[in-house]
Amino acid sequence: MRRKNARASYDFSSNDPYPYPRYTDDWFNSHGTRCAGEVSAARDNGICGVGVAYGSQVAGIRMLDQPYMTDLIEANSMGHEPHLIDIYSASWGPTDDGKTVDGPRNATMRAIVRGVNEVRIL
Repeated sequence: MRRKNARASYDFSSNDPYPYPRYTDDWFNSHGTRCAGEVSAARDNGICGVGVAYGSQVAGIRMLDQPYMTDLIEANSMGHEPHLIDIYSASWGPTDDGKTVDGPRNATMRAIVRGVNEVRIL
């Protein structure tokens, strides 16, 4: 069982603290959830292997379930609650068609750089 960190969770698609996935397209919503399971799966759970950080908590950040994506939405997601979140996993990306390359834009890169240089003070 994964322990959840509700204070650090947020839904940027609905602008509320409840990042519930949209269940109309299983593939689209499953990758981040599966990654969180690999990270925080409980040890000795009798079901499967142990998570790489089995004592960790998971926060949900929902941002993709909307008709558009902006640099500001990505930046706000990557910089959300930096004093409550130790590690961000960007478990999303463009569909790989073998010829299109996309990456973070200016505001998102600034949020990532700020997190690396300013926020992670242990």
